[in-house]
This record gives sequence, structure tokens and C-alpha cells, in this order.
Amino acid sequence: MDIPQRLGILVYMTAYVALAQGLECPHPAVPINSKVTVSDRQPGSLATYTCDAGYKIFGSSVLSCGSDGVWSGDLPVCATNVAWKKPVNQSSTARGGKGENANDGLVTSIHDGQHCTETLVESSPWWSVDLLQEYEVTLVKITTRGCCGHQPVQDIEIRVGDYTNIQKNRLCAWFPGTIEEGATKELTCARSMKGRYVFIQMVGVEGSMSLCEVEVYSTQEFSKERCTDKAQVTSLSIFNRTCYELQVTEGGDFERGRQYCQKHGGDLVHGIGQATHSFLKSELERLKDTMRTNLIWIGAQREPQYISRTWRWVDDKVVERPRWGQEQPNNYNGKQNCVVLDGGREWAWNDVGCELNYLHWICQFQPTSCGSPDSNENTTMSSTDDTATGASVTYHCPEGNVVMGNLTRTCLSTGFWSGDAPKCKYVDCGNPDDIDNGLHVLVDGRTTYGAKVRFECNKNYTINGENSAICSEDGTWSPQPPECLYSWCPNVTEPVNGKVDMSGRQAGDTATFSCDSGYSIQGLKTVSCTLGGVWSGATPTCKFIDCGVPEDLRDGRMTLVNGTTYLGSAARYECGPDFWLHGPEERICLEDSHWSDVAPVCDLVSCEEPQVPDGGYVTGYSFDVHEEVEYHCESGHYLTGDSIRVCTRSGDWSGDIPTCTYVDCGRVPTLPRGDVVYLNESTFLDSHLQYMCNTNYRLVGENRRVCSKDGLWSGDLPKCEEIRCPEPEFPDKAKTSVAGNDRRMSTTIVRRREHVTLDNTYRIGSVVTYRCERGYVVDGASMRTCMSDGTWSHQAPTCKFVDCGLPESISPGIYRLLSNSTSYGSQVAYECSENWKLEGRIRRFCQENGTWVGESPLCVEVFCPELQSLLSDALSVNEGDRRVGTTATYTCDKGRLLVGEPSRQCRTHGIWTGTQPRCEWVSCNMPEEIENGRIVRLNESLIYGSVVEYHCLPKYVLDGPFTRSCTDQGLWAGVAPRCSLDTKDYGIFEDNTVDGTSNSARGGPPGSLEEASNTGLYVGLAVGLIAVVAVALLFAFLKARRQQKVKEEEAPTTLKPRNTHHMDSMSYADLSDPTTGNNIYENIPDDVEEYTDMSSGNYNTTPSHTYSNGRQPVYTNDTHQPMYTNDNNQPMYTNGMMESASPYGMTASLNRPPAHIMRRPRMPPPQPPKVPTLTEPSAVVTINGITVSTNST
Repeated sequence: MDIPQRLGILVYMTAYVALAQGLECPHPAVPINSKVTVSDRQPGSLATYTCDAGYKIFGSSVLSCGSDGVWSGDLPVCATNVAWKKPVNQSSTARGGKGENANDGLVTSIHDGQHCTETLVESSPWWSVDLLQEYEVTLVKITTRGCCGHQPVQDIEIRVGDYTNIQKNRLCAWFPGTIEEGATKELTCARSMKGRYVFIQMVGVEGSMSLCEVEVYSTQEFSKERCTDKAQVTSLSIFNRTCYELQVTEGGDFERGRQYCQKHGGDLVHGIGQATHSFLKSELERLKDTMRTNLIWIGAQREPQYISRTWRWVDDKVVERPRWGQEQPNNYNGKQNCVVLDGGREWAWNDVGCELNYLHWICQFQPTSCGSPDSNENTTMSSTDDTATGASVTYHCPEGNVVMGNLTRTCLSTGFWSGDAPKCKYVDCGNPDDIDNGLHVLVDGRTTYGAKVRFECNKNYTINGENSAICSEDGTWSPQPPECLYSWCPNVTEPVNGKVDMSGRQAGDTATFSCDSGYSIQGLKTVSCTLGGVWSGATPTCKFIDCGVPEDLRDGRMTLVNGTTYLGSAARYECGPDFWLHGPEERICLEDSHWSDVAPVCDLVSCEEPQVPDGGYVTGYSFDVHEEVEYHCESGHYLTGDSIRVCTRSGDWSGDIPTCTYVDCGRVPTLPRGDVVYLNESTFLDSHLQYMCNTNYRLVGENRRVCSKDGLWSGDLPKCEEIRCPEPEFPDKAKTSVAGNDRRMSTTIVRRREHVTLDNTYRIGSVVTYRCERGYVVDGASMRTCMSDGTWSHQAPTCKFVDCGLPESISPGIYRLLSNSTSYGSQVAYECSENWKLEGRIRRFCQENGTWVGESPLCVEVFCPELQSLLSDALSVNEGDRRVGTTATYTCDKGRLLVGEPSRQCRTHGIWTGTQPRCEWVSCNMPEEIENGRIVRLNESLIYGSVVEYHCLPKYVLDGPFTRSCTDQGLWAGVAPRCSLDTKDYGIFEDNTVDGTSNSARGGPPGSLEEASNTGLYVGLAVGLIAVVAVALLFAFLKARRQQKVKEEEAPTTLKPRNTHHMDSMSYADLSDPTTGNNIYENIPDDVEEYTDMSSGNYNTTPSHTYSNGRQPVYTNDTHQPMYTNDNNQPMYTNGMMESASPYGMTASLNRPPAHIMRRPRMPPPQPPKVPTLTEPSAVVTINGITVSTNST
């Protein structure tokens, strides 16, 4: 190399080193699924990254070129969620927190019992997702629960691997703290980890874990934007690296759906596995409300004609695991050859007719694009605008760098780029070595990768080898440097059986060899003279042409026609007896030493698909020679012809096609006293029927018949005959009776006689009863029943003699043996002496066990029952000791009269003679009237104790007793008084008029006092009459509400007065109104509680007739009863007894009980009224029936 050349090389290397030491940044790396935009690569410039549609960017989207020529920051990642709706699992489930809630695509922090997962409180709870295949996991995003005080997610580990055991998988990320409630946390793997399963676990924590959404991001999945450009993105879904379009807006038949999918670059969904089926079910449930029908086409069809039970996908693969719904497939009309997902069967499969023209469908696609490819730092790519399937991208490195890896990558049908992104490696080969008699020139002025060097020889020398070399990736120049040689070659000799044609002998001249006919050149056909005087190759030879023995024919044989393999020889082929030759029968050896054509093959003989007869089907899975197919007829048909056909060597099926003939035997006549059951619910060929007889009948004949080819049922019609039992056995000393035989509800008595044979039979259910003669007992079952098999139940009993012996005696009394026997069934009767009675059994009988039934009775003395408990009011009795013969004497209380027999006698049987007498009140006659006066009956009665008052007319005074009472002798006490004219001057009374007007002062107008008095009398009578009518109406109303009627013989009381003894009441304006009595004393059972409303007033019952002037004792006709006090706790007299009183101007009445008394007391029977006793008779006067005090105030 001369000096100028060496100087040029030095200058170039210096400039190159200076450029290499500059601050320019290399081409930035580009992650998969993204693009980068760079202004330039000088310090301070920016590289901005964007993700392809459907991907999210994680990390910084902008990198800057530093002053050190290095891009700052970490490379971002463009990834998509690969966990959506994949199968999940978790350690436990609580309160609606299913594992599926964490990858349903609904990002929320509110559980609401259905949107988040939740485990039980346990140690180290976990959740996992099965990605269905390996993915390179980059990042996991977790959204936690945001309310209700649930335990926060804390101390979590994320593991990724191929194992279902958590701890066997590698740790992707770890977060030792607590994730805030309702927050979304991104956890990036320390480095991307490949695996099928992703686990999230709260390590070392005793608690419950709740996750609202988990997203697992990977770059190894394509987005739905890459599926097809002919469908709306919103209708597309990605699952397990496959695109799906759920077309639920259009409808059509099977072919319409398939054409639609093919037009969009796919086909109807097929090859559905368990995970894919679960995914499609969830999506269809989500879209269910928007569909017009719940039947969705999928890409599966029944094979036509031949094997009707085989289904194939649209890609012609056999459906191995169909997911039929209940009772499917049924092919009820023989034309249901397509498959749908049936929403009515939880989206299981259903076979339907392919012509239904309103169903939706699901399309399945492979992606049409691979998206943006990735590249490493310092590499560049050819245009990335075309990323469709089948497109390629080429990588480039800067000058002096070699591409390490795949120089070209292709977009595969899977949606991913082939291979990996290559890297660039800097290579320097250095200066090449000099050559003798020549030199080299650096064409590019450099020695790095790709640089070229050219070699040149000195004058009169020729290069032997390549005149140039390139710096290769291994750092060497390739090829090796040439040589410079002198240029003249020697003569070339001709080959045996051949010749040579030379153009000359100087460098560059050639020599061409050829062989005689039938020979071929073995070696170079042409050689050239090279520098240095050497030919480029040796002289070839001419060899006889031989094609060699051709390969053997499998399932056949090859024969060399002439036994040779040289030029022009022939090889003949033939196959075995069961095979057909496919290819030429003969091949020739050609001049190129090869046999003509391609070697033939022997194919096994096969037949075409056999025809299927109407009403039949064919089974068999192979159409090859000697294979059989079998013909079958559908139910109700029979086969005519050979059921087996064989594929012959001619490729035809043996025999003729059989036929299927339909046969129907129809229904048979009904069976008297029986029934017919068609076991197959049909009457066509091979159908079975069964006869059954009614209860108590047996079948005579065959119980089953079969429909035959001749259209008749096999066998004859059976009949049902009644099952009966024979005559039962008759044991000695026994009697029998049979019930329930032919005459319903009748009994036939059968007695056994010597030498007599009965020929009766008995219906099922008949009962024979055995009884033994006197003194004998049945040993065994006393009753036998005719059973359904025509035999009697149990064994026939026997009659066994039983004797109980003499019974025990009683005192004072006797017993009698009624049948003068002590054997079984005998009876003994007991009697006691006079005035004694039998206590116990009157009769006893001898039992089967040889004992008398029961205990011996006793004789006890006779007493009559007590009479005291039966006495009525006022009646008493002296009953003595109540022995037989005792007399009981009755007496009445004072004022009562005994009605009936006064005595009764106790008789022998302990019964008193006669009936109990009663006591009636002593009654007085009506007292005689008095002149100028009137009589008032205070208690409306004339019985003992009743009181009458005597009242004089105005201006008359009473001379004699004011009251008289009825005595126990039936006479009125004392002598009747009389009314005398009152001549005494009383002065002016404050108010003694009956009409309430004031008296006139003494000395008034003549006659004014008398006139006023008469006016008051008339007004008083009118008011009194009105009061009487009012009281009568009130009494009638209250009477209707009474629950018990007072007996006529009881004394009348104010609580329960008789309607027939109603007395007039007198009312004056200056006196209080008549009171209303409280009927609270009733005979109420002790176990009954009654409650009263304390808010009410008095207990309003039957009105009482009470007269009061406000200062004197109050008199009523009430019976003497305990009573409550009034509100003022004032004395009040009832029938002369002081009980309580009301203040002046108030109506004397019973007040309601105190609030704490909630039970109405049980009271004794009413007592006779008592006549009030006036302790101060001189203290009052009566004017017109009005009592007026005369005491001084």
C-alpha cells in the first residue's frame, strides 16, 4: 500500500472515532403495541410514546435524550387485561362475594352484596384466576372495597406460574402495607413473568379479603380493534386469543348467519371448550334483554344422511364433547340438523331445523392485524404502516453494526409477529492483510461491519480468487484475500468415451467436455484457465448412464422390465389385491440418470357412502375394502334384505340396498276383569304389551305379547279367573263360620259332620272364624283369611279343654255357678246379704288360661246418699246415720211453708223414698183499705216480711202505725191505722207543695193555701205518671238484656224484680230521681273472670224503686247483699240494714267497683227481703205519700 492510501485511511478512522464519541442518543427502543415520535436524537430531544387502540400505557410516555447520549427513564409498557371473565377460584366465599365478581369488567368499589369478592375470616385468604394459557404478566391492578368498614387489603403477595399450588409459583410483586379503601393499586412485576395462574394472597393475615376488581395486564394479547374492520368494535369480544362477535341485532337461518361471519373474515363459532362456553354464557346473559330470541346459531351440524348421530364443526372436525341440554338432541321431525345455544336451557345445546330464519348468531375470527411491532434500542425498522396478517417488517442497524436476531419478522394469523425483535452489534474487522504482487483499496473508507475492500494485482498478474471482500458479523473479512498469479495453462486431455473443445490456454480461456451417446459426464463439464497456469478443474470422466434401482412400492411391487437400470430401462408397478395404483404404471430411466414421473402409490380400495333406505339408518365408521356397514330400521319397521353389506375390491357395496317396512298391529281387545298396558306406549313392530288382572284374579295364559311382522300380536288373548280358597280344615270339637264370601255381609255357619265332604270355595278376603264347644278353647289362630294366592292364612287351630276350678267365696254373701260347670266359658254370679251391696264384678267367667277373670268382689253395707248437698234455700233436713230404714225429716225457715212430704226413708238399695220437698213463702192477704188514705206495697209483694205503708190525703193525719209487715202466720202485724182530719195549725212550710211552688205566707188571700195545695197535687200526679212510664220503658229494655230468669218461687228483689209485681214510683221535684240498681251479683262460676270498663258510670240494670228525702234512711226493696260504698262513703240502708248512703239530692245507687277489682264475685242465692225498722216513728209525717221530717233543726 502506498503512502497516500494509508493517509486516507487514517483520516477516515479519525473522523469516525470523533463521530462515535459525540453526544447523539441512539434510536430509542419501541415496546410492542406502541409507536414513538422523535424530533431528533440530540441532547434535550424527546421521544413520545403512544399505544395502539385497545391498550393502556403503564410508565412514563416521554423519554428525554441526556447529555451523556442516553435516554432517561424506563421504557413504558402497552398492555391489555387478560383476566376478564376467565375462570377464578378463592379460598372461601361469604355474603355474596363470589370470585367471579373480581374479573367481571365492572370496576366499582361498592360491594352491595354482588359486585366484589369476599372470603370468610381465615388465615392468609387468597384469590386466583386461570388465564387458560401462559401469558407474560407485566402488571396487576387491584381495586379495593370502599365502604362499610370491611377489613382493608394488606400485606399482599402476587404470584405467577403454572401451578395451582400458590407457593410453587414465582413472586411477581409484594406490597407490605395497607391499600386504602376504594383505591386502585397498580403492582408491577419486578420483571415480566410468564405463567397461566395469577394468585393474590394476604400473607400472614387473619381476616377476610375483599377485591372489587382485578386486572392482569400482558402485552401478549391482541385488542378487539384488531379483529375485523367490518364489524362495530362494541359488538366484539376477546377471549383466550380469539375474537367473537355476538350478533344479536340481526336474524336469519343457519346459512345466513354463516355467510355473514364469512363475509366479515370468520365463521360461526366452533371448537367450543368448557371455558369458552362459560364465557359465551355470561355474555349472552348480559345481552339477554336486548335479544328478540334466546336461540343462537353456533357452527355445528349433523352429518348428512349417513351417520345421523355424528356432529361436525364448520371446520369439518368432529364434535367430541357436545354440551346438549336436557332431553336433547331429539330430532323429533327428522330435520333438526343444526345446533343453537338455548337460553331456555341455561344456554345448553339444542338441535333445531337449519331453516329457522329469525335466530341470532355468534361469529368467530382470527385477528386481521398484529399491531405495531417492537424494536430494541439503536435499531430501526422499515415502514410499519402495514401490520396486516402476512405483512413483514425488516430491521436495520446503524452503519458498522450487525443485526443480531431476526432480520425480518412476519405478521402471523395468530395476531402476533414471528420471532423476536433483533439487536445491533458494533463490528470492526480492521485493515485487511496485503497480497503478494498486488494491493487492496477500502471502498467505503472504513473497516467496520459491511465495509468493502477491493483487491488489485500488479501488471502481468491475474487475481486468483474474489477481487473484493466485506467485513462480516464475526469481525473478519469475507471471503479470504485472493492471490496474484502468472496467466498460461497446459493442454487438456480428452476423457475416455468423450471429447473436449478448448477456446485457448491463456487465463480466462475455457475447455468444454462432452461424452459419447449413452454416457454422462462425471465431473465438471467446463473448466477455465486460471492465473498461475492451472485449469480450474480436473478432466471429467464419461460414465455409463445408470438410474439406479427405484424405491419400493408400499402395498405393491416394482419390476425392472429388462432387469437393468441404465438409460432407456423400464420399471413397472402393480399393487396388492386390495389396493388401487395411483400414478404411472411404468417409469423410464432418462439421460439425467433419473426415472421419469413421480413414483406411484397404492391406495386402499374404498367404497362410496352407502345409500340409506326410508325409515332406516346405517352404522359403520369405515368405507374401506372388506369393511362392513349394518342397516337398521327405525322403530316400527322391519328389514327386508341383507342387513350387512361389505365393501368389495371393485369399490362397490355387496348385495342390494335393503328396505324398511312399517308394521302396526293396532290395539288389542280389552281384557275382562283386567287391564292391558302397552309397555312401549306404541303398537308398531316389536312393541310389547302386558296383561294384568284386577285384584283377586289370576291370569291364565301368557302375560306378554309382541307385535310381529305379520301385523298380529303373538300368542292368544289370556283371561282372568277369580282366585278362590278351598274348604278350610275342621278341627275336632270346633265350629266354624265364614264371612265375606259370595253373599256380601252374610255369614255361613259350617258344622263338621262325620263322613261328610263339602266342595265349597271361598273368595279372597273371606274370613273363617273358629269356635270351640263349651269347655274348650281355641289353641292357635281363631281367624283365618283367604289370601291372594288362594290359600288360607295361618295353620288350622285345635280345641283344648280348660277348667278354672271353684271360685273364692264372699262374706256376707254367696256365689252360684250358672252353668253348673267350672270349664272354659263358664260363669259365676255373686250375691250379697240383705242391706249389703256388691262392690266389684257381679259375674266372672273362666278364661283361656284356666283362671277366673278379675278379682273376687266384696260385700259392703248399704248407705243412702247425703241430702244436705241437695237442699234448696231455707230448707233443712235431719238425715240420721243414712242406714237402710233411717228416716230423714225436712223443716223450713221462719216465714216459709213446707210443700211436699216432710220425711223420706232410706231403702234397701241405698235410695231415699219420695222426692225432696220445697219451702214456699208465707203470703198475707191484701190489707184492708183506709178512708181518706192509700196503701203502698214497698216491695211489690204480699209474702212474709213484705211491708206496706199507709198514706193520708192532704189535710188528714195518720192515726196508727205508718207501716205494717206480713208475719209468718200470714197476717199483717198490728192494727190498721186511720186518717183523721188535721185541725192543727203548722204555720208556713218552706216548701210543701207537690209542684215545687212556694207556700203562701200565713195571712195571705183567703183560700190561696188550699188552691196552691190542689195545684201541686195535680202537677205531682202528672209528673209521677210520666216518671212511671219512663221507668217502665227502661225496665222493659233492661229486662230484655238479662241472661237469667228469676224463679217464681224466689223472693222478688230490686236486682231481679218480677214484671208482674211492678209497683208505681212517686217522684217529686224536690226529691232525687229514682235510682238505677247495679245487678253485679250473679251466680258466676269460680273459673270465669270478667273485666269491667272502669271508664263507665254505674252498672245500669233493672231500676230500683227508692224514695229519699235526703236526710232520712233510704228504703229499697233489694235483698240483703254485700254492696260497695258510694263515692262519699255515706251510710245507705237496704231493707233496713245499713250499707251505704248517698248525699242529699243524689240518687241512691250502687257505684262501680274499685279499679283494682277485676273479677265479679260469686254471690250466694238471693235471701228473702227484710222489712226496714223505723227507729224514730214520731220524727216524720206523711202527706200524700210524701215523708216530711218534723224534727226541729
